[in-house]
Amino acid sequence: MLIVHFIKQLTPDKTMKSFIPKSGSFALVCFLLLGTVVIAAELPAPEVEVLKNRLVPTPKNIQFTDGPEVILDKSTTVVVELAKEDASAKANTAALFRRCFGAEPAVSIAVKDTIKEPDVYRVKAAGKTVTISAADFAGVRHAFSTLRQLAESNRGTLKTVDFRIPETEIDDAPAMAFRGLHVTWFPEITQFRIEQAIRLAAYYKFNHVVIEFRGNFMFALHPELCWKEFHTTPQEVKKLVALGKELGVTLIPFIPMFGHASGSREVTGKHTTLDLFPEYLPLFEPDGWVWCLSNPAVRKVLTEAVLEMYEVFDNPPYFHIGCDEAYEPAQCRSCRRADYKKLFMEHLLYFQKLLAERNCRIMMWHDMLIQKSNPRWKGYTAVGNPKTEGLLEQLPKDIVICDWQYGTPKENEQWPTMRFFKEQGFMVLACPWNKASGTFSLGKTVAEAKLDGMLCTLWHRMHGGDLMRMTTAGAQATWLADNAPVFTDRQQRFIFHRHLRQVSWDMPVKKYRDTGAADWQVSPENFMGDTLPSH
Repeated sequence: MLIVHFIKQLTPDKTMKSFIPKSGSFALVCFLLLGTVVIAAELPAPEVEVLKNRLVPTPKNIQFTDGPEVILDKSTTVVVELAKEDASAKANTAALFRRCFGAEPAVSIAVKDTIKEPDVYRVKAAGKTVTISAADFAGVRHAFSTLRQLAESNRGTLKTVDFRIPETEIDDAPAMAFRGLHVTWFPEITQFRIEQAIRLAAYYKFNHVVIEFRGNFMFALHPELCWKEFHTTPQEVKKLVALGKELGVTLIPFIPMFGHASGSREVTGKHTTLDLFPEYLPLFEPDGWVWCLSNPAVRKVLTEAVLEMYEVFDNPPYFHIGCDEAYEPAQCRSCRRADYKKLFMEHLLYFQKLLAERNCRIMMWHDMLIQKSNPRWKGYTAVGNPKTEGLLEQLPKDIVICDWQYGTPKENEQWPTMRFFKEQGFMVLACPWNKASGTFSLGKTVAEAKLDGMLCTLWHRMHGGDLMRMTTAGAQATWLADNAPVFTDRQQRFIFHRHLRQVSWDMPVKKYRDTGAADWQVSPENFMGDTLPSH
């Protein structure tokens, strides 16, 4: 096929019939016919575009050759080249191939240190062999994510017989080390959706998932912090933590330690504790939104909750303590009359020390640490007030600052707040929400300002188009820094749904509500309209 393609390029009318060897050409053709020289033609550009559009995140370098398809079945040989010995690599590679392509290949492992950086991977697929090179098994997982997105099933049969890809060469590496997804587990969100989000994060090559519980983690010592009819058990969470490790994703626990003490969205008026257990009023400021920092019982309750969750998450390297949007602190009599700045600093330092002693770094939102009144931050998220002014300079530098900026980027956007925190010596994560333009702009800033990574927040939008935009844009930004997907909105939707379907097969999906990107095609509240037809 390649020889014919080359000869066609030499002929004026692109037909074999009119080919007349000229000086030098005949010898070259002879070499080709003898197999001495092989000139590989790339796939036509329209086909390349179709194939690349399937991939999230898009690999940095990828080349498709117009040769025979590579059939991924039991006759495939998978060669894995790792920088060091890994006793489980062979079995894990076979398991990945079986999960992705439904067949048992021949797997061989070789130790080669051609790649030394974590997460970097290379793939070469031709004939009956797929060669994957990486520093460790994390790169192998990323390679399989790419191959699975690229592959399509055979044609011309009722059911799938095998999966196929074109001859392919890939070189890929992430743009940042910390690639995180923040998931908020509201009572209305099922455990299936949380597991699906973890699997999707791994599929899109994130390596951290922060799970913020909103009143649905059943603490052994403090059941008053959980809704009785909507909860998950520590045993169920442990299974998710183990799954994350299997997929190469570190799960990070989250307990809000300042604002958001209600465990609910402020607009709903719900309070996880006080609605059902009014006897616990002393733990909170009178409006229920902020923990009462002057009450020693608060520290005891939160310490016990933190240590329990830390153990359930199997001693994670990070623990998120929130601390955002404490709009009206120091309301009660004791807090009003205390040195509140000192109270808050002692509160932060206590939990920083508690977790540092366990080799765990606290993460916190940035907004209370910079002043809303400072004109320097006009147009950016800043909620600090006189009660929190000056705290930043006293914080230990091992605290991870999660700077959330959800707006649309301005022209020549610099995102000054996160640059400021980095200049102060902190590890800084850029945190976008549901605007893809903001996500890509923040990705560019991470690269330019040498920030430490990105934590993409989902909040209550874990469905439909928002879920699609936040995860796909986040994946692209964390691997390519500032390159947007090349597909249209409709293409993006179908590609995303294909990927979501693939990770759901792995669970596997069994119920109607768990399919797709939303529980229901028509929201139940839509059945109750304000106007009814008259009769």
